[in-house]
Amino acid sequence: MRVPTYPVRVLVADDQTLFRTGLVRMLSSDSRIEVVGQARDGEEAIDQALVSNPNVVLMDLQMPKVTGVEATRRLARDLPGVHVLVLSAYADKAMVGEAVASGAAGFVDKDVSFEDIVDRILSIAPAGAATLKRVRAKLSHRELHVLKQVAAGLSNKQIARQLGISEKTVRNHLSRVFNKLGATNRTDAVMHAMRAGLVVA
Repeated sequence: MRVPTYPVRVLVADDQTLFRTGLVRMLSSDSRIEVVGQARDGEEAIDQALVSNPNVVLMDLQMPKVTGVEATRRLARDLPGVHVLVLSAYADKAMVGEAVASGAAGFVDKDVSFEDIVDRILSIAPAGAATLKRVRAKLSHRELHVLKQVAAGLSNKQIARQLGISEKTVRNHLSRVFNKLGATNRTDAVMHAMRAGLVVA
């Protein structure tokens, strides 16, 4: 499983000022993401990408001057290491298909949640083997074992019984796992672990 090298450098290109600035503000609040620029049209997106060299470009499909499709095509040609994730409020299948054919790594509808957009960014970001090693090194053998039981759907009580330890000890292990992975709850911890290849779905 690929693991993005954090922080992921992101450029946001969208002609709707309110949406673009709001998305930039939210993305900037996530420690795994570094917003390196924002563009109002496809031409500006290309110019900024050539200067800032982002890992991921969030590209609106319908923009003035140069469309998102054309900008994606030119970025795929000039910056093949950049991953373009196209955005649209109106999922025109033909246009999305053209963008993907032009080199886009994926599509996300503007109606999805902010968390879904972040997940998509991280899922297409360049992998970093060193990051995987660091994440693996963070967890002790017992913490990893407990995390795998959580991923399998077991409750704290079931994990305690299976490992022959108290529920309090399970909670302590999970608390350390959350801190080490930067997770806020069990589901978040499992998602982090899946991205790092520590557990499988």
